[in-house]
Amino acid sequence: MTQQPETHSKSEIRHWPLVVQLRRKTVNRGRWEAYSWSVAAVASDRHVGGQRELTVEHKAVAEDCCDYHWRGLSLEIFRDERAAYRFNLSSDDPRLFVVCNEEDEDQMQPFLITASQDEAASYMDGGEEDVFSLPMPEAVQCWIESFIGRHGEPDLQARKGKRRNHGRQAKGASQAVAQSDVSGSGAKEAANHG
Repeated sequence: MTQQPETHSKSEIRHWPLVVQLRRKTVNRGRWEAYSWSVAAVASDRHVGGQRELTVEHKAVAEDCCDYHWRGLSLEIFRDERAAYRFNLSSDDPRLFVVCNEEDEDQMQPFLITASQDEAASYMDGGEEDVFSLPMPEAVQCWIESFIGRHGEPDLQARKGKRRNHGRQAKGASQAVAQSDVSGSGAKEAANHG
């Protein structure tokens, strides 16, 4: 099967600029203090338009809590990720995933926002980045639904079938070998008794 080139109309928007609000809390762990990070919110930053450089503003929320507002990030969607988007959107609680690097001991910096659980899982498997999830805003859900509608529904069975069929093929092959062993030993017994 040949892959179709990705074409974009001038009116198609594949980037949604977002502000990511990371929250750092100081927690006590025995005699030590440590930081606990979470994503508190994402908000649309579409009014800015165009790509901006990554900037951060921080403000203390409480004595042991500080919020960091990161601007310059965008959620970008791709045609080859439609099955992952559909899987996410069809769940009871669609999620966005924010992937971050720990810059130093007291700073967490986001570098990617995705709606693909597959992409988020690949970063979690690596173990070097922190991946946070939060509920996907309804406006973003509608935007992704529209994108899938324009480019066609993905084949979800093909996505699921890769793993399932692999196991079935291996199981089917082992059953065939077992069956030939049984019929082979039966033929030997008949030859010995006959």
